[in-house]
Amino acid sequence: MQASITDGLHYDRSLKPYEVSADGKSSGTPDDMWAFTTRNAWLDFRAATMFAAASRALEGYNDDLSKRALAQSKRLMQEANALMAQDNNNTRRIGNNMATNLQLYAATHEQSYLDNFKQQIWAAMEDNAINNMQTALDAIPYMDEAYKQRLRPYIQKYQEYITSFDKDNSYGVPIGLGNWAGSGNVVSFGTTICFAHLYYPDIINMDDIYRTGNYLFGCHPYHNYSLVAAVGAARPKAVFYGNNRADFSFIPGNVAPGLLFRQPDHFENYDDWPFLWGQNEGTVGGNTQYVIFGEAFKNVLKK
Repeated sequence: MQASITDGLHYDRSLKPYEVSADGKSSGTPDDMWAFTTRNAWLDFRAATMFAAASRALEGYNDDLSKRALAQSKRLMQEANALMAQDNNNTRRIGNNMATNLQLYAATHEQSYLDNFKQQIWAAMEDNAINNMQTALDAIPYMDEAYKQRLRPYIQKYQEYITSFDKDNSYGVPIGLGNWAGSGNVVSFGTTICFAHLYYPDIINMDDIYRTGNYLFGCHPYHNYSLVAAVGAARPKAVFYGNNRADFSFIPGNVAPGLLFRQPDHFENYDDWPFLWGQNEGTVGGNTQYVIFGEAFKNVLKK
């Protein structure tokens, strides 16, 4: 027999222990598997940005869901702003809701959102141009030519950032050295290069776009497997830790976190043991990043 840690019923404190409600849906047994979290304004802004972008994408396809997504975006934006107002650390405010304002403007064309974006963008670029570059590029279709020209010096510095990796490693990409492997950083880097080349082809070279694809599809340390399941290379990775629980298999399109750096000088990505999730876990976030990069890459190649 297998013991269960829960009776499968929602806890109702008005009931006695082991007492079950008349409808059989709740009990007085406090054995629910609770999940505890905290409220984080930065995460709220990210969710609000996502909902605003989704509402625009859904319009005309599922109008009801589009409206609900937009409503949730606005709600989270307001609540996150209230949380930020309670934070005395003003440095954390730079750029926090900049992307949200941009996406809400794209979805609603309400001038207040664009005004808020304009108030934040240049301070954010001065604070951290690398991390804020994608948002700055996303704004170009909604801005005038003066904005694009003002952004140009930052693009020139971004080109220097791109070429700096030629001195750092032989793959020309930002290889992460943390306790989670760095495919996500590489894919995000590739997406930004695609958009930067699209708007500033005289500064960002077409050749730079291939850096991310080369790295993902086999040109990286430890082995030459593609880090994307069923895509690229003669031997794509076939062992992932994924949500279908086929742990020694894969879901096509899964993107492995990839090469994990071990001090002092060792990279690894085991392909015979999936449970090293910092190397082998296929996540919704990581897979989505790859889809966005793939679409951006394909769009540039078409042009």
